[in-house]
Amino acid sequence: MILDSLILQSKLFFTEDMGIAIDNIAREDDSIGLNLKSHTAMIGVGGELNMMVVISFDDTMLDKIVHVFMEGEDVAPEEEEEIKESVTGEVINTIIGLALPTFPKRGKGVTITPPISVNDASNIKKNKDSKIVSANIRTHFGELSISAIIAKDV
Repeated sequence: MILDSLILQSKLFFTEDMGIAIDNIAREDDSIGLNLKSHTAMIGVGGELNMMVVISFDDTMLDKIVHVFMEGEDVAPEEEEEIKESVTGEVINTIIGLALPTFPKRGKGVTITPPISVNDASNIKKNKDSKIVSANIRTHFGELSISAIIAKDV
């Protein structure tokens, strides 16, 4: 159910708000771990629902999203990394915000941490009490993955 919400809101955000068509979505309902792409952001969701949501972009996909966010303006090389981190955080915030009403109890009693960027990690492994649900989304511009790390019994 949580992954369904994240997929739906990701599809709506990228197609309607960003003008990026989705070519394919590959879903994985119990992954051993996540192989992170070049640019990753994470948000903790607590309260009534405890999980970590992770979004990870390859370079070409994030470049397209930055281009759309910046409305085609050039980005100075010294600002590029900061803008990319800001955009990854904004995208995950937006998707979580849109998905909240579809979470259990319509998102009531849920708290959300600020997004954090993960720059030098290549993968995340689950422990025995957790489960990773994930979707890899392919577009003409590149790929991203959106995942939730949740308790095994959710």
